[in-house]
Amino acid sequence: MGWKIWPEFRCPINCQKYAKDCLSENEIKRTADKLVSDGWRDLGYKYMVIDDFWLANKRDLEMNNMSAYSTRFPNGIESVGKYLHSKNLLFGINLGNGATKCSGYPESINQLKLDAKAVTDWEVDFVKLHACHCTENDFDKYAKFPGGTGRPVMLLCSYPEYKYWLTNPNLFDWRRLQKTCHLQRLSSNGRNDSRYIHYIRRLINHHDDSPIVEGSVRWNEPDMLAIGKNGLSNDQNRVHVGMWCMFAVPLLISADMEKMNEFSASLLRNKHLLAINQDKGGHRAKFVKSRNDVHLWIRKLSDHPSGWAIACVYTRVGLGPINFITSLDEFKSQMYTISGDKFQLLDVFTGDRFKDVGLKENFTISINPTGIMMFRVIPFQLIRSS
Repeated sequence: MGWKIWPEFRCPINCQKYAKDCLSENEIKRTADKLVSDGWRDLGYKYMVIDDFWLANKRDLEMNNMSAYSTRFPNGIESVGKYLHSKNLLFGINLGNGATKCSGYPESINQLKLDAKAVTDWEVDFVKLHACHCTENDFDKYAKFPGGTGRPVMLLCSYPEYKYWLTNPNLFDWRRLQKTCHLQRLSSNGRNDSRYIHYIRRLINHHDDSPIVEGSVRWNEPDMLAIGKNGLSNDQNRVHVGMWCMFAVPLLISADMEKMNEFSASLLRNKHLLAINQDKGGHRAKFVKSRNDVHLWIRKLSDHPSGWAIACVYTRVGLGPINFITSLDEFKSQMYTISGDKFQLLDVFTGDRFKDVGLKENFTISINPTGIMMFRVIPFQLIRSS
């Protein structure tokens, strides 16, 4: 969980002309202060990932070291990391894995030992490896990154994003990639405008095709939460955050934290959603079926009170809400099956007790177009014993 500078602050590098929207030391420190003062850090949003455009155009001529863009990071990138650590936040940067980075800035693949030392010296906690101009074999070189330094680093590999795996999940060896990477990027960059809903739908529709990664060491990464001013309706933002929590994937916010609207902030701070996302079992959601344009999903939960999370996503655009009749017995999948006699349904968006139902008892929910209803399913025996 954390904050990522892309795509909210894409590539403005002229800080005199775009003082408030420029990727700079000041912007990162401003956001860090906001994460702390408004309680985001204490909720778990601790990673701050500086994406592309922080590097200078060329390496240091004397030592060949990579260095930050001096006018935007006058005190160097290391000082930014020290500032974040002083706030009990975690420090992340972007490195290139091909002949050049996507933006043309210096890469790391031919300077691995040198850059690994820099990552260690700067006490970097998170590295995103860009995959422009690289091959799958290049990632094997990072198998021990940053080898021998003794510092643990969370490694995000974006290579799958460039392989169009959605058309063929067998394009390359996922297990091989997972030996190197803690996170594997599943998609191209999200957008922070009204077209973002199509991107979200695409990811949801293909999530069952993604590699199975469960637990507390490896994760799929469907990209950031571009929320706050993304052109989505409140219902669509609920789908975005809710399904990211169902999928057990990282929650990396990309937004100007000073401009985020109240509704978006309430979603990202929702304790019931965060509990599902951070459930220690690490089980991801499984698609059950589609009926009347409503997609049914289920996820097993391990943390107390253990049980399940279920989601109903209405994909129809326009018209009015649908009154959808279902039962818990309908949420059967090859991976998960709800068992028991009586259950409490907790509406995770409102925190209200929605209904008590039996396994095969029908209940009706109203779902807005391109909206979602999501519940925590708690067996009665766990409620009585708590």
